[in-house]
Amino acid sequence: MRLLCFVTVAVLAAPCFAVGRAEATPLPGINLSAAAFASGRIPGRDNWDYMFPRENEVEYFSSQGMRLIRLPVLWERVQPQLLSDLDPGYLAHIQAVAAIAKARKAKVIIDLHNYGAYGGNLIGSDAVSVEAFVDVWVRLARVFGADRNVLFGLMNEPKIASAQDWAAIQQKVINAVRAAGAKNIIAVSGVNWDGAHNFPQVNGDALATLTDPHHALIFEAHQYFDGDSSGRSAECVPQDQVERRLSPFADWLKAHHAKGLLGEFGVSSNAGCLADLEAALNFIHQTSGVWYGWTYWAGGPLWGNYIYSVEPGKDGSEKPQMSVLKQAVERSH
Repeated sequence: MRLLCFVTVAVLAAPCFAVGRAEATPLPGINLSAAAFASGRIPGRDNWDYMFPRENEVEYFSSQGMRLIRLPVLWERVQPQLLSDLDPGYLAHIQAVAAIAKARKAKVIIDLHNYGAYGGNLIGSDAVSVEAFVDVWVRLARVFGADRNVLFGLMNEPKIASAQDWAAIQQKVINAVRAAGAKNIIAVSGVNWDGAHNFPQVNGDALATLTDPHHALIFEAHQYFDGDSSGRSAECVPQDQVERRLSPFADWLKAHHAKGLLGEFGVSSNAGCLADLEAALNFIHQTSGVWYGWTYWAGGPLWGNYIYSVEPGKDGSEKPQMSVLKQAVERSH
Protein backbone atom coordinates (compact mmCIF):
# COMPACT_ATOMS: atom_id res chain seq x y z
CA MET A 1 0.00 0.00 0.00
CA ARG A 2 1.40 3.36 -0.98
CA LEU A 3 0.79 6.07 1.58
CA LEU A 4 2.21 9.55 1.86
CA CYS A 5 1.28 11.92 4.65
CA PHE A 6 2.67 14.41 7.10
CA VAL A 7 1.46 15.27 10.57
CA THR A 8 2.53 18.36 12.46
CA VAL A 9 3.91 17.55 15.89
CA ALA A 10 5.09 20.70 17.66
CA VAL A 11 7.28 22.21 14.95
CA LEU A 12 8.40 18.95 13.39
CA ALA A 13 6.96 17.33 10.27
CA ALA A 14 6.66 13.63 10.96
CA PRO A 15 6.52 11.07 8.15
CA CYS A 16 3.63 8.64 8.05
CA PHE A 17 4.33 4.92 8.12
CA ALA A 18 2.03 2.11 7.05
CA VAL A 19 2.29 -1.65 7.15
CA GLY A 20 0.54 -2.88 4.06
CA ARG A 21 -2.74 -4.51 5.03
CA ALA A 22 -2.43 -3.98 8.76
CA GLU A 23 -3.84 -6.53 11.17
CA ALA A 24 -7.23 -5.59 12.57
CA THR A 25 -6.04 -6.27 16.12
CA PRO A 26 -2.53 -6.54 17.56
CA LEU A 27 -0.95 -9.94 17.03
CA PRO A 28 -0.28 -11.72 20.35
CA GLY A 29 3.01 -13.53 20.60
CA ILE A 30 5.98 -14.95 22.44
CA ASN A 31 9.78 -14.84 22.41
CA LEU A 32 11.21 -18.34 21.95
CA SER A 33 14.76 -17.46 22.76
CA ALA A 34 17.07 -20.41 23.36
CA ALA A 35 18.75 -20.24 19.93
CA ALA A 36 20.64 -17.15 21.15
CA PHE A 37 21.77 -18.68 24.45
CA ALA A 38 25.44 -19.10 25.43
CA SER A 39 26.58 -16.13 23.37
CA GLY A 40 30.01 -16.46 24.94
CA ARG A 41 30.42 -19.92 23.40
CA ILE A 42 30.73 -19.54 19.65
CA PRO A 43 29.72 -21.45 17.68
CA GLY A 44 28.49 -23.49 20.63
CA ARG A 45 26.94 -26.94 20.66
CA ASP A 46 23.58 -27.31 19.00
CA ASN A 47 20.96 -28.73 21.40
CA TRP A 48 23.29 -28.18 24.33
CA ASP A 49 24.56 -24.60 24.54
CA TYR A 50 21.64 -23.39 22.45
CA MET A 51 18.44 -24.87 21.11
CA PHE A 52 15.85 -23.92 18.52
CA PRO A 53 12.13 -24.29 19.27
CA ARG A 54 10.76 -27.75 18.69
CA GLU A 55 7.56 -28.45 16.81
CA ASN A 56 5.66 -29.33 19.98
CA GLU A 57 6.74 -26.06 21.60
CA VAL A 58 5.52 -23.98 18.65
CA GLU A 59 2.36 -26.07 18.69
CA TYR A 60 1.79 -25.33 22.39
CA PHE A 61 2.09 -21.56 22.06
CA SER A 62 0.19 -21.35 18.78
CA SER A 63 -2.60 -23.44 20.31
CA GLN A 64 -2.84 -20.77 23.03
CA GLY A 65 -3.43 -18.18 20.31
CA MET A 66 0.12 -16.86 19.93
CA ARG A 67 0.35 -15.77 16.31
CA LEU A 68 3.73 -14.06 16.43
CA ILE A 69 7.02 -15.75 17.38
CA ARG A 70 10.03 -13.55 18.00
CA LEU A 71 13.01 -15.79 17.37
CA PRO A 72 16.25 -14.39 18.82
CA VAL A 73 19.31 -15.66 16.92
CA LEU A 74 23.02 -14.85 17.11
CA TRP A 75 24.76 -13.12 14.23
CA GLU A 76 27.99 -15.06 14.88
CA ARG A 77 26.10 -18.33 14.41
CA VAL A 78 24.09 -17.12 11.44
CA GLN A 79 27.25 -15.88 9.71
CA PRO A 80 30.47 -17.34 11.18
CA GLN A 81 32.64 -14.92 9.20
CA LEU A 82 31.65 -11.37 8.31
CA LEU A 83 30.83 -10.70 4.66
CA SER A 84 30.69 -14.47 4.03
CA ASP A 85 28.13 -17.21 3.52
CA LEU A 86 25.45 -17.94 6.09
CA ASP A 87 25.91 -21.09 8.14
CA PRO A 88 23.77 -23.76 6.44
CA GLY A 89 22.93 -25.70 9.61
CA TYR A 90 21.88 -22.71 11.71
CA LEU A 91 20.00 -21.25 8.75
CA ALA A 92 18.14 -24.52 8.25
CA HIS A 93 16.94 -24.33 11.86
CA ILE A 94 15.53 -20.84 11.26
CA GLN A 95 13.81 -22.04 8.09
CA ALA A 96 12.34 -25.00 9.95
CA VAL A 97 10.88 -22.79 12.69
CA ALA A 98 9.41 -20.48 10.05
CA ALA A 99 7.80 -23.43 8.26
CA ILE A 100 6.40 -24.92 11.48
CA ALA A 101 4.97 -21.55 12.50
CA LYS A 102 3.47 -20.91 9.08
CA ALA A 103 1.67 -24.25 9.19
CA ARG A 104 0.07 -23.07 12.41
CA LYS A 105 -0.85 -19.64 11.04
CA ALA A 106 1.83 -17.86 13.05
CA LYS A 107 4.44 -15.40 11.86
CA VAL A 108 8.13 -15.37 12.80
CA ILE A 109 10.35 -12.38 13.53
CA ILE A 110 14.01 -13.15 12.90
CA ASP A 111 15.56 -11.13 15.71
CA LEU A 112 19.31 -10.56 15.45
CA HIS A 113 19.92 -10.60 19.20
CA ASN A 114 23.40 -9.06 19.30
CA TYR A 115 23.03 -5.69 21.02
CA GLY A 116 24.60 -3.92 18.04
CA ALA A 117 27.82 -5.93 18.03
CA TYR A 118 29.58 -8.88 16.43
CA GLY A 119 32.23 -10.73 18.41
CA GLY A 120 32.05 -8.01 21.05
CA ASN A 121 32.79 -5.19 18.57
CA LEU A 122 30.12 -2.62 17.81
CA ILE A 123 28.76 -2.03 14.33
CA GLY A 124 30.62 0.92 12.84
CA SER A 125 33.91 0.05 14.55
CA ASP A 126 37.07 -0.86 12.66
CA ALA A 127 36.35 -4.54 13.32
CA VAL A 128 32.67 -4.54 12.25
CA SER A 129 31.78 -2.22 9.40
CA VAL A 130 28.28 -0.95 8.68
CA GLU A 131 28.62 -2.76 5.36
CA ALA A 132 29.01 -6.06 7.24
CA PHE A 133 25.71 -5.47 9.03
CA VAL A 134 24.05 -4.60 5.73
CA ASP A 135 25.54 -7.73 4.20
CA VAL A 136 24.08 -10.21 6.69
CA TRP A 137 20.60 -8.78 6.21
CA VAL A 138 20.88 -8.83 2.43
CA ARG A 139 21.84 -12.50 2.62
CA LEU A 140 18.90 -13.23 4.92
CA ALA A 141 16.63 -11.26 2.60
CA ARG A 142 17.67 -13.43 -0.31
CA VAL A 143 16.58 -16.50 1.65
CA PHE A 144 13.36 -15.19 3.23
CA GLY A 145 12.40 -12.31 0.95
CA ALA A 146 9.58 -14.24 -0.73
CA ASP A 147 7.99 -15.26 2.59
CA ARG A 148 5.69 -12.58 3.97
CA ASN A 149 5.23 -14.78 7.03
CA VAL A 150 8.75 -13.80 8.12
CA LEU A 151 9.58 -10.39 9.59
CA PHE A 152 13.06 -8.92 9.90
CA GLY A 153 14.00 -7.66 13.38
CA LEU A 154 17.17 -5.77 12.51
CA MET A 155 18.86 -5.70 15.92
CA ASN A 156 17.97 -6.24 19.55
CA GLU A 157 18.76 -3.36 21.94
CA PRO A 158 21.82 -1.94 20.13
CA LYS A 159 24.46 -0.40 22.38
CA ILE A 160 25.26 2.27 19.80
CA ALA A 161 25.71 5.58 21.59
CA SER A 162 23.89 7.85 19.14
CA ALA A 163 20.27 7.36 18.10
CA GLN A 164 20.97 9.38 14.96
CA ASP A 165 23.91 7.18 14.01
CA TRP A 166 21.84 4.06 14.64
CA ALA A 167 18.97 5.38 12.52
CA ALA A 168 21.39 6.05 9.66
CA ILE A 169 22.76 2.49 9.93
CA GLN A 170 19.25 1.01 9.89
CA GLN A 171 18.34 3.14 6.87
CA LYS A 172 21.23 1.59 4.93
CA VAL A 173 19.92 -1.88 5.80
CA ILE A 174 16.37 -0.98 4.80
CA ASN A 175 17.58 0.38 1.45
CA ALA A 176 19.69 -2.71 0.74
CA VAL A 177 16.99 -5.20 1.76
CA ARG A 178 14.51 -3.47 -0.53
CA ALA A 179 17.06 -3.35 -3.35
CA ALA A 180 17.41 -7.12 -2.92
CA GLY A 181 13.69 -7.41 -3.67
CA ALA A 182 12.42 -8.32 -0.20
CA LYS A 183 9.06 -6.89 0.84
CA ASN A 184 8.97 -8.35 4.35
CA ILE A 185 7.92 -6.20 7.29
CA ILE A 186 11.02 -4.74 8.94
CA ALA A 187 11.12 -4.06 12.69
CA VAL A 188 13.48 -1.22 13.59
CA SER A 189 14.83 -0.69 17.09
CA GLY A 190 16.13 2.11 19.26
CA VAL A 191 19.20 2.65 21.42
CA ASN A 192 19.47 2.83 25.22
CA TRP A 193 17.72 -0.52 25.76
CA ASP A 194 14.89 0.49 23.41
CA GLY A 195 12.57 1.49 26.25
CA ALA A 196 8.95 2.44 25.67
CA HIS A 197 8.91 4.78 28.68
CA ASN A 198 11.47 7.20 27.18
CA PHE A 199 11.15 6.35 23.49
CA PRO A 200 10.18 9.86 22.28
CA GLN A 201 13.03 11.57 24.11
CA VAL A 202 15.75 9.02 23.28
CA ASN A 203 14.80 7.62 19.88
CA GLY A 204 11.75 9.45 18.54
CA ASP A 205 13.33 12.18 16.43
CA ALA A 206 16.01 9.89 14.99
CA LEU A 207 13.71 7.02 14.05
CA ALA A 208 11.11 9.39 12.57
CA THR A 209 13.60 10.05 9.77
CA LEU A 210 13.48 6.45 8.51
CA THR A 211 11.87 5.83 5.14
CA ASP A 212 10.80 2.67 3.36
CA PRO A 213 9.58 2.52 -0.25
CA HIS A 214 7.26 -0.34 0.71
CA HIS A 215 5.88 1.38 3.83
CA ALA A 216 6.40 -1.79 5.80
CA LEU A 217 8.28 -0.60 8.86
CA ILE A 218 7.21 -1.27 12.41
CA PHE A 219 8.90 0.25 15.45
CA GLU A 220 9.98 -2.01 18.28
CA ALA A 221 10.20 -1.06 21.93
CA HIS A 222 10.70 -3.04 25.12
CA GLN A 223 9.28 -2.42 28.57
CA TYR A 224 9.61 -4.16 31.90
CA PHE A 225 7.68 -3.24 35.01
CA ASP A 226 10.23 -3.62 37.78
CA GLY A 227 11.51 -0.50 39.48
CA ASP A 228 14.29 0.40 37.03
CA SER A 229 12.69 -1.13 33.88
CA SER A 230 15.61 -3.54 33.60
CA GLY A 231 13.64 -6.79 33.66
CA ARG A 232 15.78 -8.29 36.41
CA SER A 233 13.52 -8.19 39.46
CA ALA A 234 10.66 -10.33 40.70
CA GLU A 235 8.98 -7.23 42.12
CA CYS A 236 6.89 -4.80 40.06
CA VAL A 237 5.82 -1.17 40.26
CA PRO A 238 2.25 -0.33 41.37
CA GLN A 239 -0.37 -1.09 38.74
CA ASP A 240 -1.20 2.60 38.21
CA GLN A 241 2.34 3.16 36.84
CA VAL A 242 2.02 0.68 33.98
CA GLU A 243 0.21 2.96 31.55
CA ARG A 244 2.67 5.81 32.02
CA ARG A 245 5.49 3.46 31.00
CA LEU A 246 3.78 2.43 27.78
CA SER A 247 1.94 5.59 26.77
CA PRO A 248 5.00 7.61 25.59
CA PHE A 249 5.69 5.01 22.91
CA ALA A 250 2.00 4.62 22.02
CA ASP A 251 1.58 8.39 21.76
CA TRP A 252 4.62 8.63 19.48
CA LEU A 253 3.24 5.88 17.24
CA LYS A 254 -0.11 7.64 17.00
CA ALA A 255 1.47 11.00 16.18
CA HIS A 256 3.57 9.43 13.43
CA HIS A 257 0.84 7.18 12.04
CA ALA A 258 3.13 4.23 12.74
CA LYS A 259 2.71 0.70 14.03
CA GLY A 260 4.57 -0.61 17.04
CA LEU A 261 5.75 -3.92 18.40
CA LEU A 262 6.16 -4.42 22.13
CA GLY A 263 8.96 -6.87 21.51
CA GLU A 264 9.84 -7.67 25.11
CA PHE A 265 7.89 -7.41 28.33
CA GLY A 266 7.61 -9.85 31.16
CA VAL A 267 6.78 -10.24 34.84
CA SER A 268 7.17 -12.73 37.66
CA SER A 269 4.24 -14.72 38.96
CA ASN A 270 3.41 -12.80 42.14
CA ALA A 271 0.01 -11.12 42.39
CA GLY A 272 1.29 -7.56 41.97
CA CYS A 273 3.22 -8.41 38.83
CA LEU A 274 0.33 -10.36 37.32
CA ALA A 275 -1.82 -7.26 37.88
CA ASP A 276 0.78 -5.20 36.02
CA LEU A 277 0.78 -7.70 33.15
CA GLU A 278 -3.00 -7.48 32.92
CA ALA A 279 -2.82 -3.69 32.96
CA ALA A 280 -0.22 -3.65 30.18
CA LEU A 281 -2.28 -5.92 27.95
CA ASN A 282 -5.42 -3.90 28.70
CA PHE A 283 -3.59 -0.75 27.62
CA ILE A 284 -2.53 -2.37 24.35
CA HIS A 285 -6.11 -3.46 23.75
CA GLN A 286 -7.41 0.05 24.44
CA THR A 287 -4.84 1.59 22.06
CA SER A 288 -4.94 -1.25 19.55
CA GLY A 289 -4.82 1.03 16.53
CA VAL A 290 -1.13 1.79 17.00
CA TRP A 291 0.08 -1.75 17.67
CA TYR A 292 1.19 -4.38 15.18
CA GLY A 293 1.62 -6.87 18.00
CA TRP A 294 3.34 -7.94 21.19
CA THR A 295 5.72 -10.75 22.12
CA TYR A 296 6.03 -11.74 25.77
CA TRP A 297 9.49 -12.44 27.22
CA ALA A 298 9.87 -15.36 27.31
CA GLY A 299 9.41 -18.99 26.45
CA GLY A 300 11.99 -21.54 25.41
CA PRO A 301 13.33 -24.88 26.59
CA LEU A 302 16.49 -23.76 28.42
CA TRP A 303 15.12 -21.21 30.90
CA GLY A 304 14.94 -23.47 33.93
CA ASN A 305 13.54 -21.48 36.87
CA TYR A 306 13.76 -18.06 35.20
CA ILE A 307 11.19 -15.85 36.94
CA TYR A 308 9.53 -14.51 33.76
CA SER A 309 9.40 -17.79 31.86
CA VAL A 310 6.08 -19.15 30.61
CA GLU A 311 7.57 -22.39 29.34
CA PRO A 312 5.31 -25.22 30.57
CA GLY A 313 6.61 -27.44 33.35
CA LYS A 314 7.84 -30.92 32.55
CA ASP A 315 4.49 -32.20 33.77
CA GLY A 316 2.69 -29.89 31.33
CA SER A 317 1.63 -27.43 34.01
CA GLU A 318 1.14 -23.84 32.90
CA LYS A 319 2.82 -20.83 34.45
CA PRO A 320 0.50 -18.29 36.16
CA GLN A 321 1.42 -15.62 33.61
CA MET A 322 -0.13 -17.71 30.85
CA SER A 323 -3.64 -17.28 32.23
CA VAL A 324 -3.29 -13.51 31.88
CA LEU A 325 -1.80 -13.80 28.40
CA LYS A 326 -4.60 -16.13 27.28
CA GLN A 327 -7.25 -13.68 28.49
CA ALA A 328 -5.65 -11.01 26.29
CA VAL A 329 -5.54 -13.42 23.33
CA GLU A 330 -9.25 -14.21 23.72
CA ARG A 331 -10.04 -10.50 23.77
CA SER A 332 -8.09 -9.98 20.54
CA HIS A 333 -10.27 -12.35 18.51
